[in-house]
Amino acid sequence: MYMTGRDLRRMRLNAHRTTSDMARIAGVKTRKTYENWEKNVGTPSINQFVAMCDGCNIDSAKFVGLMLQRPSLQDEVNLSQASK
Repeated sequence: MYMTGRDLRRMRLNAHRTTSDMARIAGVKTRKTYENWEKNVGTPSINQFVAMCDGCNIDSAKFVGLMLQRPSLQDEVNLSQASK
């Protein structure tokens, strides 16, 4: 796995979104599903991930590229490099 719950949380907070906002953007029924993703319980589908990136003004392709380039999952992705 290249994306962590911490990555999702940082993306959400950077965009000043709530967990309810992200659940709505991802098209899930409750915010609990999204909150579980932030806790590394399950993961969004690729379509949900792209929708959340769009909702947070993040270029999903750049974001994935940055996640793949980082040395370890503990390293943070520079979200400003993935902004649209």
